[in-house]
Amino acid sequence: MAGGAPGRRGRRVAVAAAVVAVLAVGIPVAAVTWDRGADDRNGGPAAAPSQQGPGAQRPSGSAAPTTVPSKEPAAEATAGKLDLLTPAGIRTAVAAVKEASGGAKVSSFVVYPEYAVAEAMVEGSTTRYDRYMYRGGDVAVRQGPGGTAFPGSVPVDLDTFAWDALPALLKRADKELGVEEPVNRYLVVSPASTLRGSDPEMSVYLSDTYGSAYLAADAKGRVTAVHPRED
Repeated sequence: MAGGAPGRRGRRVAVAAAVVAVLAVGIPVAAVTWDRGADDRNGGPAAAPSQQGPGAQRPSGSAAPTTVPSKEPAAEATAGKLDLLTPAGIRTAVAAVKEASGGAKVSSFVVYPEYAVAEAMVEGSTTRYDRYMYRGGDVAVRQGPGGTAFPGSVPVDLDTFAWDALPALLKRADKELGVEEPVNRYLVVSPASTLRGSDPEMSVYLSDTYGSAYLAADAKGRVTAVHPRED
């Protein structure tokens, strides 16, 4: 019996030692597991912001702008709103600029679906112009003195352009310029130039996040040049 007590004590000591050993082993295992979880958590958010940041969101964020512009004219026509990139819309803008500036001659005229900006010649001058903006309604607003026209520039009368050709030009631009989902579409009217020996022209531009392409036409709407995107 006396000899058995030490044996039982020895077994209890051995069991206790085993438990301690298991606990000692278990702590590092648990710590390693927690560390991996922490690494995963740290890795998760680190990856998420890069996917949610401005740069990464740009493709998905630009999905709406790249598809909406091509549908805006139909939507605006349905709602009875004005789309300036139509014959009626651009004539309205021209009339508003003419009324505000006292004439229809410009050194530049840029038209987006929602607004137009004109460099309208100061009355009585062939070189000085004021800048006007038209956003619908009856009035084009003077933005202030613009400056002087580029040397050799011959102010052009906006009433001389065949605006009825605009829908066909836009359609051809969509087909031939290679910009499948344009973010912007706009028209640029350029005056004649004695330096370049060029006539007045109107150019239709399509652009997206990679750049722009355009086609040019004369005042009668006949296409004179096509500059598609180069792959």
